[in-house]
Amino acid sequence: MNFKKQMNDGVKMRNFVGFTSNGEYSVGCTGQTVYLYDKDGKELAKFKDLRYAYSPMISPDGKIFVVKSTEGRLAVYSLESYTLIKKFRFSKVNGSQDDNFCFSPDCTEFYNIERHIDSCKTALSVYDTSDFSLKKRVLYSDYNVVLKAIEYNCEENRVFLLGYMREPQSGVAYKFFVGELVKDSLQNIVYISEKEYGFYLDCKKFEIYSSAVTDLYTFDEIEKIRKAKHSLANLWKYYSR
Repeated sequence: MNFKKQMNDGVKMRNFVGFTSNGEYSVGCTGQTVYLYDKDGKELAKFKDLRYAYSPMISPDGKIFVVKSTEGRLAVYSLESYTLIKKFRFSKVNGSQDDNFCFSPDCTEFYNIERHIDSCKTALSVYDTSDFSLKKRVLYSDYNVVLKAIEYNCEENRVFLLGYMREPQSGVAYKFFVGELVKDSLQNIVYISEKEYGFYLDCKKFEIYSSAVTDLYTFDEIEKIRKAKHSLANLWKYYSR
């Protein structure tokens, strides 16, 4: 499914793979080009700084937006000057860097799930948004723990992670979980069904309208799920009772 529908009153949709909006600005990614629009759908800028760039996210304060490439690069753009602030390669592992990311609510930190050893091993990196320097990299020691999505929950002021455990011998996923990032470690893990894991992973992807899942849902279904705001925090609380 391509998002050619009218979204945000006047944005003529291209063949976007990723699309996000905060009401004031909208960002769409085709893979090779990133488009920036105002609230009326007027094109403000377009950028060609990354290849395989599918995932955009606007910061909570509306000052910057970040685009992630599957070949292990991040590009940071100003929403005040409509210019590229910084572009850098966070990993040399190509073709598998499509995992989730988020800002902290105060916009001082950026959390990115990355793959550094190979396409199967994940880690969580935390960047200082003042210059996007690396502050720390955590959760990289256990090869059989795979991180897929992250949520910084404002109401709880806690970070939750969605992922799965691999069976050591076969490497096949056999346990699915949501847990909490506490003092740079994965704690308070609760196990969920594979079906729930898949649904909540889709919910996080819908935050950027990822086309990786749109063949399974209609546009209206995606909108309904987005408005329901299925959070990892609520999922974790349900199983922690």
